[in-house]
Amino acid sequence: MTRFSLLVIVLFAGLSASAQLAQRNAEGQPATTATAAEFPRTPNTAAISHRIIDAPNGTYGYEILADGKLLVRQTNIPGQPGNTGCATKADAEKLATLVADKVKRGEMPPTVTKEELQQLSIIR
Repeated sequence: MTRFSLLVIVLFAGLSASAQLAQRNAEGQPATTATAAEFPRTPNTAAISHRIIDAPNGTYGYEILADGKLLVRQTNIPGQPGNTGCATKADAEKLATLVADKVKRGEMPPTVTKEELQQLSIIR
């Protein structure tokens, strides 16, 4: 991995963390986020995990974690209008798995296409 790639990944982690500072976890406590200084390894060498979270209107979203630090918090279906998440936990799980796999492969940011959402049967 080149120094430029590493810099881009660390920069993204810092920007993502900054955007998440106002977020709260399920217990109402501030969400734990990774800053550039706290993120010691690149996402493709970190332990990547995910968890399903509640989203607006009784829907579901997900969080992607790298070494236990919040990297991505998604409460709506990516690339779709509105702020509603997935209709079921199973849909959120499929989407979180896709995004986590992209992070593991070093795809930063881990974008999701309309075609991928259709393949997962999340949208028609």
